[in-house]
Amino acid sequence: MTEELDEFDHFKPVVAEGELPAGERILWQARPDWWRLALGAFRLRAIVAYFLVFALWRLGVTHHDTGSWATGLADAAPMLPTLGVAIGLVMLLSFLIARATSFTLTERRLVLRFGVALPAQLNIPLKDVDHAAVRLYADGSGDIPLTLPKKGRPSYFQLWPYARPWRFFSAEPMLRAVPDCAEAVRLIAGALAATQGGQRVAVPVPRERSERLPSGHPAAV
Repeated sequence: MTEELDEFDHFKPVVAEGELPAGERILWQARPDWWRLALGAFRLRAIVAYFLVFALWRLGVTHHDTGSWATGLADAAPMLPTLGVAIGLVMLLSFLIARATSFTLTERRLVLRFGVALPAQLNIPLKDVDHAAVRLYADGSGDIPLTLPKKGRPSYFQLWPYARPWRFFSAEPMLRAVPDCAEAVRLIAGALAATQGGQRVAVPVPRERSERLPSGHPAAV
């Protein structure tokens, strides 16, 4: 099996050195940025846009029917508290999920621990990573999807919110909302090169779009 998805009743969100086999070292650890998680996984901008468009539609319809902007505003105003509640819930959920998640890179594997109500751990041996990609954002955070052999992959819904979007039938794990993503990519690329025997090459990674990092020649930002 390429990776293992295990569930635990009680374990710490962050992997400790003492949990690793003898001789295996931690190279990098991070937790996702909760704000970027809200924007990406929970589509906070789309939620805000939906409520605002609906409020403007109510305003326009009421004004058309009554000829009064004041009545239109009064009719649309109840949407604003609902928007506030929706934003608050998304932000709270993103914060809790980020607090319960950790990404750990060792010399042999990537370990993803996540889950608030049902904690789980995903172990991905570096030797089984076909290739990685990266998407950087203007704030320095980014997403790192990993392509793995099809055999043994967890389902999309087991991985969410750490599943690559829209890959429902061929789910790919994704380190989402990684802070200082360029440094994380550099370390992951080096670990892949050391594990798979590839040569490191410098590849510029443009912001706000994806770039593939082949496993045989992993890229360093």
